[in-house]
Amino acid sequence: MDFAAMYQRMGMPAEDAGQVGTMVEQMRGVSIASGVIGLVVLVGLYAMEYVFLRKGANWARILGIVLAILSAVGFLGNLFGIWLYGPGAIVLIAMGVAFIAVNIAWLVTASRAPLRAWFSQQRYVR
Repeated sequence: MDFAAMYQRMGMPAEDAGQVGTMVEQMRGVSIASGVIGLVVLVGLYAMEYVFLRKGANWARILGIVLAILSAVGFLGNLFGIWLYGPGAIVLIAMGVAFIAVNIAWLVTASRAPLRAWFSQQRYVR
């Protein structure tokens, strides 16, 4: 999308429209970079949670529940700015819906009775 041309059609002077168009393009780059960095951090947190969950740490289950809720809410909040991605927005929306489905599956699994009972049983260290 050519933002400079769009702003010129709206009556903005050509020089100002060019500056605004450049600024929007820079914001798009920053948005993509921050999204990639956030994704790397999130995958790291999920990996750490998985490792400690396999070791039986109850805090890892709680962390997973919190991350699932925050991720779903964060994605829903980002839907308002996704139009900046143009045609790639459809792919991002599909990935977000799949991510929310995985988070819902995690919440259901984490709250089921057998898993709760396993974490609540007493363990004695010898």
